[in-house]
Amino acid sequence: MEKYPANEPFDVLIVCNGGDEKPLEVPAGFQGLRIEVINRKNEGWNLGAWQAGWKERPGYDYYLFLQAECFIKEQDWLRRYVHRFQTDQGIGLLGEHIMWNAMTWDYIRKCTELDLGAASGVANTIDKYQANLSAFGVDPGDTGTHLVSIILFTSREILEQVNGFPLMGESYIEAVSCEIGLSKQIQNKGYRISQLTDTAFWKIGHRQWTASDRIKMKAVNALKNSVRRIIPRRAS
Repeated sequence: MEKYPANEPFDVLIVCNGGDEKPLEVPAGFQGLRIEVINRKNEGWNLGAWQAGWKERPGYDYYLFLQAECFIKEQDWLRRYVHRFQTDQGIGLLGEHIMWNAMTWDYIRKCTELDLGAASGVANTIDKYQANLSAFGVDPGDTGTHLVSIILFTSREILEQVNGFPLMGESYIEAVSCEIGLSKQIQNKGYRISQLTDTAFWKIGHRQWTASDRIKMKAVNALKNSVRRIIPRRAS
């Protein structure tokens, strides 16, 4: 944030999930950013922290929510978001990576089974996402399109319309359901959701999604598969 000009005025609020036992103290070298910190109990994953953050600081027109592992890549990293929101009529939520874009729930399930195999049972989580959304009163719609909740941008007006981030529980499946639920709530209000541009992670990156990390992940998976082939299974 100090290296690349945002070209929009901003304040920084860090919501730390360490609670009172592991409170975050900002190092002296970053005092130029005028960082404020809220230390809270770890509840609700990313969305729980972001809900606490904007509720604690309600007096802003726009909010850019970033997970801790994010990093700024280029200048105008904030200006581009504000400009898109102000000039692209009907936009309600922006991010750097959109998932399952225009894919039906049925296709997502079948594609997951094709990739991972029906025996893995992972595809059943797609049904759980839909069930969680319906149980929370969110219409899942026909598609699973949603923005990944590591980088999100929206306005206070829209957050107030949907009452902020939906918080459905503490499990990972429930957390992903919340992620999908935010996009769905905003879409169900008649707004569009979108990546900032056609290029994912253009202005803001995330360590999990860098090219080097993807290479490492492929290498680890290849090693795991190799070990599975080498080590015979014990007879049951």
